[in-house]
Amino acid sequence: MPDRLEILPVHGLPLLKTGDDLAAIILAKAKRLGIEIRNRDIVVVGQKAVSKIEGRIVDIDNIEPSARAAGIADKTKKSAEFVEIVLRDAAKVLRADGDAFVVTTKHGQTCLNGGVDKSNVKGDRMYALLPRDPDASARDLMRRIKKLTGKHVGVVVTDTRSRPFRRGQVEECIGVAGMNPMVDYRGQTDLFGYKLRFKNVDLADELASAAELVMGQGREATPVAIVRGLKRVKFQQRTSSRKLSVMSREDLFKGTL
Repeated sequence: MPDRLEILPVHGLPLLKTGDDLAAIILAKAKRLGIEIRNRDIVVVGQKAVSKIEGRIVDIDNIEPSARAAGIADKTKKSAEFVEIVLRDAAKVLRADGDAFVVTTKHGQTCLNGGVDKSNVKGDRMYALLPRDPDASARDLMRRIKKLTGKHVGVVVTDTRSRPFRRGQVEECIGVAGMNPMVDYRGQTDLFGYKLRFKNVDLADELASAAELVMGQGREATPVAIVRGLKRVKFQQRTSSRKLSVMSREDLFKGTL
């Protein structure tokens, strides 16, 4: 039989809350679905599930905005309380106007609204923040799965992102554990002997987007998928999603936006 890649949705997870054992919940549901975790599986988890169990849900009615937040709120037409929770996790504000509020987070993620999101969070004034350290969150989940099953897996934590010059959004990796997020083809040759110079594939983002096809964005209630059968992935202990971000000096689009 030829190699086959499977993307298996873990349907039917309960509504998650602070302190839940996400690994145990995933494993129990996967077992009931007949898709128990295997060695070399990759567990893809939506950021919202991680943020909920880590208590990263905020009621903005309890937020006291700073003068800086109030000033940015006037420019962006967003509430000062919302701006304040974005700023608390921001390392740098890149843009703040009526069209967009873009920041780089303390973990190095550059995104709209610092990744702060309202979707799939119960309560009109409740918002989800990104995990404080998505790589650490991925490592914790990987280690817990290893402890409960003895299986070696990779973990990818995802978030929905907009991209320059493209309509719509896609899932991207914001946290990774147990695997190299890149596949580097540079120095290898193609079918015709041409030496590849630039092919350094962002495998973690590809996994995030592929898993979204079965996870969904709205009422699907499927924040987890298992990717099975991927041969190109290199499993390793030391890794970081920061490898996926470019430094300002490397940005090919700098000055064009």
